[in-house]
Amino acid sequence: KIGSPFWTWERRICVSGPLADLSKMADICLSTRDPRCCFEAMPFNRHSPGESDVTLDVSYCGVCHSDVHTAKNDLMHTVYPVCPGHEIAGVVTAVGAKVSKVKIGDHVGVGCMVDACLECGPCKRGDEQFCTKGMTGTYSSEPKHGRAGTESTKGGYCSKMVVHEHFVISVPKSVPLEVAGPILCAGVTMFAPLKKYKVGPHSRVGINGLGGLGTMGVKLAKAMGAHVTVITRSARKEAQARAAGADEVIISSDAASVKAAALSLDLVVDTVSVRHDIQVNALAPGGLVDVLDVDGVWCYTGLILDMQDVQVARLLMKQNSLTGTMIGGIALTQECVDFCALHKIYPECELVDASPAELSRVYEMLDAGNDSGLRYVLDIGKTLNEASFQLPRPRAPKLLGRSRLVAQIALLLNRMALSKIESVVLERSSLIAGFLGATLVAGVGLVALPLLRRMH
Repeated sequence: KIGSPFWTWERRICVSGPLADLSKMADICLSTRDPRCCFEAMPFNRHSPGESDVTLDVSYCGVCHSDVHTAKNDLMHTVYPVCPGHEIAGVVTAVGAKVSKVKIGDHVGVGCMVDACLECGPCKRGDEQFCTKGMTGTYSSEPKHGRAGTESTKGGYCSKMVVHEHFVISVPKSVPLEVAGPILCAGVTMFAPLKKYKVGPHSRVGINGLGGLGTMGVKLAKAMGAHVTVITRSARKEAQARAAGADEVIISSDAASVKAAALSLDLVVDTVSVRHDIQVNALAPGGLVDVLDVDGVWCYTGLILDMQDVQVARLLMKQNSLTGTMIGGIALTQECVDFCALHKIYPECELVDASPAELSRVYEMLDAGNDSGLRYVLDIGKTLNEASFQLPRPRAPKLLGRSRLVAQIALLLNRMALSKIESVVLERSSLIAGFLGATLVAGVGLVALPLLRRMH
């Protein structure tokens, strides 16, 4: 964004002196200038706090798969330079005159959004993520509602945050601060469908995928009293699933395992973020969708960029539903944090230095699929400081997503073309049938007439 305050500040650095000297005048963030995801320490200034704002020193920030998607511009809307991070945990250092929600010294978190209109229907019922005027995301999002500054937002790979109190989440001091951040994203992403579909002691819940999201989902569903089944491609993950609390395991690559689990689940929360076939596009029985009982729900939480073929008749047979959920509102996020504190449910985390080299390593693991089930958390408070400006820029991480994305877009365009052809055929079916019939009669006539002449 040439001409923005960020770039103006950077031009001053180039002219006025060494980066490390001027870093004392600003906050510090880790940002990338382009989709290669070569992160580096950069100075920046947060917007001035208002009377309803909370200022916090960032202690930790989780690294989410969404960060990777945004940093390499998979969704085609990233504003560079971008500082990702929406799994933020820290300590309040200042509050505005009208702030009543938290006080200095409190442990707090900031999740996936930092503003919304707060006036529309979804906002008023606590679903700020569905704001009809558009929520303001924690990073790479244009402020619209006047509570998040005036420039494209910068996330939690940074030393300080300034946030309106409405969007601050209180973190009980019984919760280790280093694991609090991922609860605000992975935690509430799984908590939302479990609450929506009223999971309780008599529920039979399936979790498809055992990465960072899936592992958290197993723990939450189990704490709600559900009978929990993990669905995974690999038999090697059975021990990991049972360690997380799973009662049963379905190996999706084994037809016998899937068949044995038919009609066994009321709800499946699907965390897999790449195309996978549950065979809901086939009319005949068979496939992963058969694990749903009558009235069962298959709920997607993983971001899949490809189209899904659906055979509606297959859903009618058992009155099944395909749906999806996206994070949760502020009130639900707070409820999730409090639930996790009560039941001591914490994500499995690996603490890493907030350095460009470590970010490259983590991005490569996340982009490759993150089969470990771990959430990676940057130790901002201890490792992001003035010395960060002296660190060399690392090599660009080897990300596989770009080629996958191109393939998905090509497949999407191909499916759109086939869908268009299909609709044209259906619209003109009688005309096409008549044409084919006439052609067939003419063909038969051309063959039959010479034969009849020979017979005579």
